[in-house]
Formats: sequence, C-alpha cells, structure tokens
Amino acid sequence: MKILEVNNLSLQYVNLNNTKSILKNINFYLNQGETLGIVGESGSGKTLTGLSIASLLDKSIFHINNGEILFNNNNLLLQSNESLRKIRGNKISMIFQEPMLSLNPVQTINTQLTEVIKLHITKDEDNIKKIASEMINKTGLEETNKILASYPHMLSGGQRQRVMIAISLVCSPEILIADEPTTALDVTLQLQILDLLKKFKEKTSMSLILISHDLDLIKNYSDRVIIMKDGNILEDGETKKIFKNPTNKYTKELIQSNPHNMIDFKPSNKILLKTTNLNCSFITDNAFFKKNRKYFQALTDINIELNVGETIGIVGESGSGKTTLAMSILQLLNYEGTIQFDGHNLSKMDNNELRKHRNNFQIVFQDPFSSLSPRLTIFEILSEGLMVYEKLSYKEMISICSKLLNEVGLNESMLNRYPHQFSGGQRQRIAIARAISLKPKLIIMDEPTSALDVIVQKSILELIISLQKKYSLSYIFISHDLKVIKSISHRIYILKDSKIIESNDAHNILYNPKTDYTKSLIKSSFLN
Repeated sequence: MKILEVNNLSLQYVNLNNTKSILKNINFYLNQGETLGIVGESGSGKTLTGLSIASLLDKSIFHINNGEILFNNNNLLLQSNESLRKIRGNKISMIFQEPMLSLNPVQTINTQLTEVIKLHITKDEDNIKKIASEMINKTGLEETNKILASYPHMLSGGQRQRVMIAISLVCSPEILIADEPTTALDVTLQLQILDLLKKFKEKTSMSLILISHDLDLIKNYSDRVIIMKDGNILEDGETKKIFKNPTNKYTKELIQSNPHNMIDFKPSNKILLKTTNLNCSFITDNAFFKKNRKYFQALTDINIELNVGETIGIVGESGSGKTTLAMSILQLLNYEGTIQFDGHNLSKMDNNELRKHRNNFQIVFQDPFSSLSPRLTIFEILSEGLMVYEKLSYKEMISICSKLLNEVGLNESMLNRYPHQFSGGQRQRIAIARAISLKPKLIIMDEPTSALDVIVQKSILELIISLQKKYSLSYIFISHDLKVIKSISHRIYILKDSKIIESNDAHNILYNPKTDYTKSLIKSSFLN
C-alpha cells in the first residue's frame, strides 16, 4: 500500500539576482514498511527532496511552483501550518546528517526529547519521564539518566546520532527520512545505527527514506532506489535490479566509482619514517600535586614504518588514536618515544631546527572548507608556504601557483577566487595543491574523502595516486573507510583503544584478518 506519493514536484531557488530550478518534475512513491534509497552526488537534490516531504524548506528562498506530495492521500502542500505541525515529528520525522548541528547546544538531551513528547504524546510528567527513559534504552544507550542530563557536546558522535534517532522515533512515525545518518561515523557505529533503524522499521512497519551517497549502504539496506542528478530522477526501481543491470549512463558511472585497487607499483625499500614506542597522553584531572593528576592514554607503544613512495593506511574507530598519531608525527603534540624522519631524530630537535624540516611533511585535512582560510584567495593560500621557504618574485609565485592548480586538475584562472566559490571536491584539490607546494616527502591524509560523494571521491583518490607516482611521495592515509584504505594502501595498521592490534600488507589483512575487531571492521565496511 502506498503511504507517500510525490507527483511532478518542482522546486525553485529564488533570490534577488536570479531564479534557479533545483528539483524538476520529481515523481516517486513509498510503500508502507518499505525502505526507499535516494542516491546522487552532492547538489543532486537528495536533501531538498527530503526537506520538501517534511515541510522544512525555507519558503522565503525555496518556492514549490508545481506538483503535489500526498501523505495518506492528503496533499501536504495544501495543509495549514497548524496541520503540518501535527504531522511533522509525529507522523513524518527526519534525522539529519550532523547531529551536533541539529541538536540545541544549550539544552540538555532530556529537554530536547521531552519537548517532542509533550507536543505530540502526553503532558503528564511521570509518563514523560518513563517514555524518555524507555526511548533512550531502545536506542542501545546505557546510563540513561546520565545521557538525559548531558548536553550534546558531552556525548560522542555515535551517542548524539542515537539521541537524534530517539527524538525522531519517540512518536512512532509512519515515515522516517534519514539524511546521510551515518556519514560522519566510523564503520562499526554505522552498522549499529543502520541495524537499529532496521529493527525499529520491522517492529513498527515504519517506512524509511534513506538518503546517502554510500552505494554499499543503499545496496544492503534499501528495497527500492532512485538515482538523482541535477534535480532530476534518472532511474528508479528495485535495488537489486538497478545495481545488477543499470540502464542509465550516470548510474553505471556511480556504481563503477566504488573504490577499487589503485596500487600497481612497489615502493622503495628505503625507510622514510619510523616511530619507536610512541606514547601520547592528555591530562584529564589537573590536580595541584603531580602524583594526583589523571591522564587519558591516547597512544600506547606505537611502532610504524613508512618507506619512500609507500602508502600506509591507518584504520580505527573514533577515539582510537588515528588523528593523535598524525599530530604527533607532525610535531604538533607532546609525546614520548622516538620519531625518525628521513634520517633525522625529530624528537631531539628544538623549534628552530624543526622549522627547517617542516616543509618536508604536510597534511590534508578531512574538511577543506574549515582548513582553507575564507579570507584568503587561492593564490594567497598556495603562496603562503612559498613565501616562508622560498625567495621568489611575485611573477615566479604566480607561475608556480598556476602550475599547482593545473597539477590538481584546476585552472589558473581560479587563483583570485575564494574557497566558498568552489565545490567540496574542488576545495579538496586546492588543499592537496597547498600540501604539495613545498615538494614534501611525506603527506598525511586525514579522512580526505569521507565527506565527498563517490564520483568526486574516486577522482580525488586517482589524483593522490598520480601525484605519488610522479613525485615519489609517501602517504599516511587515515580513514575509517576500509574500502578506500584497501584501494590506496600498500600496508595497513589497525588501531583500537590507542594500540596497534594488527598490521600487514593490504591483501593479507583484509583476506586473512587475525583479530575479531578487524573482522568486525571488514563486515561493517561491506567487504565480506
């Protein structure tokens, strides 16, 4: 039975300067108890489709100029605001991609959860407390009272997403729209969240719209799928049929964009980087007397080696120590142990001596929008390091920066633009251009593709490999996505609870895992 029908939906973005069509005659339906996957690259209209159904669009800039959205045969576009308030959160609910932005930072979890209960279920205080506690327990969270009394920043990413699920499902909605609900989570948490949604769906016959750019997720969890691009639906049908026999050229391109093995060369046998018994801890209780101070151990006896022209993958869940390891190698954190880089002991260098070597190791961060200064042009961003380490004229710097942009597949005409004028993939290319501007020997890649859709992700990975071949670069590639790590790494180190629990070449570690944790990572990444 159809619970939702979207017919000829057209949406325009309107501002003072122009009008742009964003959704163009969108048609699809959702059956009761069904999971519908919506797939497409960034900007394809996936999220706007979900927001249209939930009636959460900003009507001052988004105008629906055609179509209808039928929920239980009632057109949501013709409902009053009062009627929509009774439906939204109660009958149709939505989970957003980033819970830290969706949850109110100045209210406790209890306040935010009970607000929904009071609005749609009951105003009896005893019942409210009971329902809130039961809902938190159903999402698999322990220490219910502690969670309810916490503010969002006091919880981990996985806990915050579970809280968002609790808020979304407390009214037992008929339709749940999940917009990239696991993108920001590591693979083990992803699987837990997806299994949790699946369990709720089966228990209540809820219908689920799952919006994602993760093809494996959609393939494993949806009954039907629609493929979107530039505000159009290019293909729709049963998930198995579309993945087995796609008819549209773009759908084929999407499926073929899943990471595959890109390593077809062997690195040098010369060691570039070696860490010995690396330890790092953070103080959690700064007592007056040193003996009473308490510490959190972020890294414990880390021993890794990296050869010239090699890529090693660092894999682990959130909090395992991946980024702490990167910051220690870059000499941005205090640590104990030894780090040898290109024959030099970085651990014994003072700041002045260390500054002479910093151009030889660079980093590319997960979110290029945060790591690129919004106040600087691309030329200023790329030339910043050159001004410190090279004595060049303005003309020479223009020439070098133009070549850097060409190197990463961009045009020199973009030098005078600002970061906000680029797409996510283009910004990441700029971040990579900045990293190679000083011709480093080592680049640390900290989740550089996790926020990108599959087609852009593939192009960035191909760029990374081509630069490695050209300049014999060495990479430390940090990710929670084993599919990406598998495609780009020669060797892999598995981190858990601040320790390396397993290491081997990429093939052996994925096909002959030694630890249960590695096996669970492989399962969570849909690699088995």
